[in-house]
Amino acid sequence: MLHLIFVFAAVGEMAAESLFDGRTSSGWRTQTSVNFPVASWKIADGALCSIGAGPRADLSTVGEYRNFVLEFEWWIEKGTNSGVKYLVFGTRPNPDTGKLDREVPKALGFELQLIDDERVADARVSPARGTGAMYLFAVPEKVPALAIEQWHQAKLVVQGARVEHWLDGIKVLQVDLESKVLREAMTNQTRADIPKPKHLDELRAEPAKKYPLVLTHHGGKGCYRNLLISE
Repeated sequence: MLHLIFVFAAVGEMAAESLFDGRTSSGWRTQTSVNFPVASWKIADGALCSIGAGPRADLSTVGEYRNFVLEFEWWIEKGTNSGVKYLVFGTRPNPDTGKLDREVPKALGFELQLIDDERVADARVSPARGTGAMYLFAVPEKVPALAIEQWHQAKLVVQGARVEHWLDGIKVLQVDLESKVLREAMTNQTRADIPKPKHLDELRAEPAKKYPLVLTHHGGKGCYRNLLISE
């Protein structure tokens, strides 16, 4: 039995795909350009890092995904607001200008929020804006202590209608994309630049449609490494 478990684990590891080789920008772009946004992101010490003083362009995968398990490590500087967006339906206006911006594209999708909860004002507005949340729509529970400027682990699971957020080995959130609770939470949000119930309808009507993953840049330095995805 132990031998069989080891074999299955080895097969699972072989099936995982690395999204970042730790050295080059291969596999990464913005949603509006095939080029890597060198003014907004850089590669440093084997990680993809947002440039705090640069334009706040989000960083997108070239590949698209629908049902997956994404595991990665993340690190944020004091005062940073970052995260990983998934099921990214398109772009939204740049908050700094209120307009769609091809030079500084911003992603429209669900977000695993990764933020300095103590220092960034947005995180204190409500628990649905804090680390581990499905930003604006669902509140995390049992979030472990996550020291700023230290590396942490995360796992994002999207399987059919089930979404899970994990931080440092603890499941902090599970959401049903077809639930009335989520639909009501989305309906109650008046902001125009976020996913809407029509996007839930799209997911249900087109279950095979795939979407990019996006590392967000809302200010500050956020870094990501060892990004592995299994489908």
